[in-house]
Amino acid sequence: MALGRQGGSNGSRGDLAAIEGRMLVLEVVAMTSLAMVLDTSDEGNARIGKGVLNLIQEAVENKCREMGVSPTTADVAQSYVEELVSTALETLYPKQH
Repeated sequence: MALGRQGGSNGSRGDLAAIEGRMLVLEVVAMTSLAMVLDTSDEGNARIGKGVLNLIQEAVENKCREMGVSPTTADVAQSYVEELVSTALETLYPKQH
């Protein structure tokens, strides 16, 4: 997926806005998708949800290795996976005050 220059983009500010906008959309899609998969209404769904989480964590680990990123970057990526999952679970099961 290319981040081609869009109309009205003027250098690094426009490029950064395009990246930020895309990241925002990807986060919302990821959290919504995770929330739907992690909806553990019954035992079958719980197993599927756990399997999906493991698959995502492994895929991120494999992609980091494939890209040859630094250990720090790989740690940040894994932490981000945990953050997305946590946010998805909080969306599904909000804490009652």
